[in-house]
Amino acid sequence: MGGQTRPKKCVFCSGKLERIVYKDDAFMVFHDRKPDAEVHLLVIPRTHYGTINDMTPSELPMLTQMHELGQRLLDEMGYTGDMARFGFHRPPFNSIHHLHLHCLGLPFKSGRASFPFSESNRLVFMPVARLIDSLSKSNQAIS
Repeated sequence: MGGQTRPKKCVFCSGKLERIVYKDDAFMVFHDRKPDAEVHLLVIPRTHYGTINDMTPSELPMLTQMHELGQRLLDEMGYTGDMARFGFHRPPFNSIHHLHLHCLGLPFKSGRASFPFSESNRLVFMPVARLIDSLSKSNQAIS
């Protein structure tokens, strides 16, 4: 995996993460500190990447691996099909400037909690399948 220059202060690159449920040489998965769903995992690459706006077709293998990992973990927890949602917040609606995939085991904790993860809310949320499909058909970065 390529990656970008790591900023001086990146909470995900700091290595001081808690609530870790999985890690290997390429990825780390942990529970979100403010879960919006019954289960709310974040999958991050260990190599620093900014946001989905920085993704190009060359990152497709990494994005696919992130999705497969998140899906496998939610499957193991019993969240399959419509009980699972996967995606990224679009800038400027992302809170951390390090690529992270939200893996949600539904139901949401409240109706209000579902808003930032609505698949119809295209300005805020990009489902991982849509990002992968868009990059697969493109020769340029997502905008």
